[in-house]
Amino acid sequence: MTIILSKEEQQQYDELKQNFINYYNTVLVPQLQQKEDFRLQCVKSFWRLVWIAVFVLPLLMFCGYWAQSHYQFDSEIIFNLGFGLCAITAFVLRGPFAKYRKRIKDDIMSVFIKFFDGFSYQQGQRMDAQAMENSLIFPNYDEYEADDCFFGTYKNVGISVYEQKLKEIHYNSKGQRNSVTVFQGIAVEMDMKKNFSGHTIVLKDKGLLNKFTRFDKMERVTLEDVVFEKLFEVYSTNQIEARYILTTGFMERILRLKELYAGKKIEISFNNSKILLAIDTGEDMFEACSFFKTNLNQKRFEKVFEEFWTLFSIVNILKLNQNIGM
Repeated sequence: MTIILSKEEQQQYDELKQNFINYYNTVLVPQLQQKEDFRLQCVKSFWRLVWIAVFVLPLLMFCGYWAQSHYQFDSEIIFNLGFGLCAITAFVLRGPFAKYRKRIKDDIMSVFIKFFDGFSYQQGQRMDAQAMENSLIFPNYDEYEADDCFFGTYKNVGISVYEQKLKEIHYNSKGQRNSVTVFQGIAVEMDMKKNFSGHTIVLKDKGLLNKFTRFDKMERVTLEDVVFEKLFEVYSTNQIEARYILTTGFMERILRLKELYAGKKIEISFNNSKILLAIDTGEDMFEACSFFKTNLNQKRFEKVFEEFWTLFSIVNILKLNQNIGM
């Protein structure tokens, strides 16, 4: 992730990061050392189950094929049984990993987030489905997987962060299920010092497909910034308000925000008194804990610190704590 900072922001970042390193050494390291025995115990259980599966699964499959050849069982039944055994094996092997991740993630991330005053951590909290639908910036989905969530205040701006994965489910002619990830990243909901009368959305430019994009009661907003127009499409129920929001300075900040996330897909909704950002990173974020390696790894925690700092940078870049001069 590329972080583009001004001189003043760089100084603030360096100071905060040094404070975090001190926090890591004095607070997080003792907690991680206490969890290391539990991690090793879970790893041991995992490998024990692997060895059992290595011997038992081939034996069961051999018995299945033997039964087919001697008793003329339907080959499709044998195939389905074999597939079922593989699925059960995968579920059992996942047990130690899931147990470890749930306990460690809850404990460690709860301690980690205390470094940022006023923030709390919760795992698996879902964002309001109606708010997502009303925003018009998320794709249609059939399944919602929730991961890390953070809630707090920065510079008097309320921030809610939901890490999520959205999937569409398709079935082929044989009824076989296939899932496609349509969004993987974070939804960031922030307060703004203004209550909008209309609804404005900023979407990724789709090239020729823009001609087929339609929203009820919304019109396309044409802006003067050539660079911005090449990257984004803007629609609003209130053309005057949309132009008030998307001043030249504000568009520059959105372009900078795109640089901040290394060119990832970013779409934004301005509605009521909220700004909602959908940042499709395509990867898991806030992952500080490992299963097969020791968690006493400062670099991993520094990466999570930097990922969290980018959320504060959104407030700084878009100046959400200011009443005017957007």
